[in-house]
Amino acid sequence: MALKLDIERGGPIGASGDSAAGKGCLTLFFMVFLGMGLAATAAVGFQAAREAAVWLWPKTPCLVRASGVDTTGDDAAPYQPTICFEYTVDGRSREGRTVSRGDLSSSIYDDARRIADRFPAGSRTACRINPEDPNEAVLEARPPFIAFAALLTLIFVAVGAGGLWMVWRPRRDDQGSATRSISQRAGGVSGAKVELVVGLIFTAVGGVLTVLLLVIPLARLALAANWVETPAEVISSTVRSWSTDDGTSHRADVLYTYEAGGRSWMSNRRSFFSLSSSDVDDCRDIVERYHEGRSVSCWVDPDDPSASVLDRAFRPVYLIGLFPLVFLIVGLALLAHSRRRRPSTIPGDPPTSFGGDTEVAAEVTLEPASGPVAKVIAMTVAALLWNGIVSIFVWQVVEGFRNGSPEWFLTLFMIPFVLVGVALIGGVLYAVLGVANPRPRLVIAPSSPRLGGRLRLSWTFSGAVGRIERLTMTLEGYEKATYRRGTDTTTDRDVFASTTLVDTASEWEIANGTAETDIPVDTMHSFRSDNNAVVWSIHVHGEVPRWPDVIEAFTLEVRPLSRRELLP
Repeated sequence: MALKLDIERGGPIGASGDSAAGKGCLTLFFMVFLGMGLAATAAVGFQAAREAAVWLWPKTPCLVRASGVDTTGDDAAPYQPTICFEYTVDGRSREGRTVSRGDLSSSIYDDARRIADRFPAGSRTACRINPEDPNEAVLEARPPFIAFAALLTLIFVAVGAGGLWMVWRPRRDDQGSATRSISQRAGGVSGAKVELVVGLIFTAVGGVLTVLLLVIPLARLALAANWVETPAEVISSTVRSWSTDDGTSHRADVLYTYEAGGRSWMSNRRSFFSLSSSDVDDCRDIVERYHEGRSVSCWVDPDDPSASVLDRAFRPVYLIGLFPLVFLIVGLALLAHSRRRRPSTIPGDPPTSFGGDTEVAAEVTLEPASGPVAKVIAMTVAALLWNGIVSIFVWQVVEGFRNGSPEWFLTLFMIPFVLVGVALIGGVLYAVLGVANPRPRLVIAPSSPRLGGRLRLSWTFSGAVGRIERLTMTLEGYEKATYRRGTDTTTDRDVFASTTLVDTASEWEIANGTAETDIPVDTMHSFRSDNNAVVWSIHVHGEVPRWPDVIEAFTLEVRPLSRRELLP
């Protein structure tokens, strides 16, 4: 038998016993995530509290003296509403210019103009006064929408805190927890909670971004089909540039005016989906096409003359909104799957005696180590990360060809990376098809068999089980050892026991059935430590013609021999 045992330590050998360096590196890594997340969350929370405090300020009448839209000097958000108003506190007249405590600057002229239109010059309204500083006043209290940014910052907090817990969580002796199997610990209540939390995060982020980047632009595009063509004149056309973490971004800003609804309007909305670009030449082409003083046509909403757009044609850029839709689908799938994950025995329930030195449940329903939904998520994350990085270099290749100066070395160098990305996308589609496969349900008795004991397995399938042409199930025991080889961390897997439980092509036997086998007495019981593990699992393989096969693994716990069996 290939398995080696360390009698003094009570487990397999083959891994480095000193993991302090590895834990130290992981601790530092996750502490950085946690620190960044906490700092960002604190900043968001402070700003949200600052904006929410305005709701408690007392109101007082005020008179709007001037109202309009000014430029900010920031090309990223060049327009802001500017409103001058007068109010009286303690018998003294004061002047205010702040609409709200939140940042109201925008890249869209319409947004700033709509705010200014709510407070026309000469109108009377109410403003809110800071009780601690009467010189500070705002015209309105706005909901602290910045608080939604915590959805992103809390992801860093969750990764950091979760990683630290995984690194430093207390380890329990596997033999001291025989009443609860490994599969229950890995795939029961804890696994369902993790899926629920991750599913909520993916659903929230994916849902919000899908609405903002896909639903709203396409809805506006559809409504614009009934808008009225109206003459317009370009009064300003320029390329706006600003620095970002990735370099310099550019946007073509075309400001035009038109007559509708009995008054003159101004807008800079060219389309319903506007993105900044790293290619300044594209922006210059737009500015040249819509040069200052040119007469053009815009499309105006007959029900709201303030709404207009220069280009109402569908462009491929609108499909960018499909990207967050992937996160929404994955999040919903995780939420649905977490509801189905229910362990058959819950710690605290009265266990059923099954002989031996400890009491274990008579039977248990095993949970898959990695279900089809988890495979879709893993493949999707891998594809997004790989293709996201590769796309940066592909963009450089494309830009080289567009500018007439192709980089042939980079082009040839990127070919294998692009092919890997295409293969990963194919893997995602393959995994998605696998979700439609019939799902096996395995029940074993006893819930934790002993070495040399009898294991009884029964199974059923949900879904279109008739699609499975052949079914095999194998009980397998293997040692998994993780150790360092130089600067690399290596994990070896050594199978020391394998028994075929089921091998049938019968439609009736595939749908449901039972099988029994003896656990080899001269092998090793289930074991887990920081760097080593002995794992027993049942591997299910259902062959489905012209479709992804049903391939799942279910982990179970095998107990050691009882004390009376060890004594001579």
